[in-house]
Amino acid sequence: MPDHEIALMAHLMRRAGFGASRAELEARVAKGYEATVEELLHPETQPALDEDILYRYFPNLEGPLAPVQAQTNWVYWMINTPRPLEEK
Repeated sequence: MPDHEIALMAHLMRRAGFGASRAELEARVAKGYEATVEELLHPETQPALDEDILYRYFPNLEGPLAPVQAQTNWVYWMINTPRPLEEK
């Protein structure tokens, strides 16, 4: 897998969200650039983020949020979402 393809995909994923792991980049390069762009532009094709894990370890994040808790919630969503462009 050429490094320039990995670099191009890494740039796309940084622009769409917070980037991606090497394994995710390799999987996306194997899928192709066009398919990845289509996937990012149509987030409804991706599963929703499972909030249960967040609320299991941070039960105080359910309900009304103070600013610090809202930041925690937002960062969790941005890092873990399979729909980065929608969340951004």
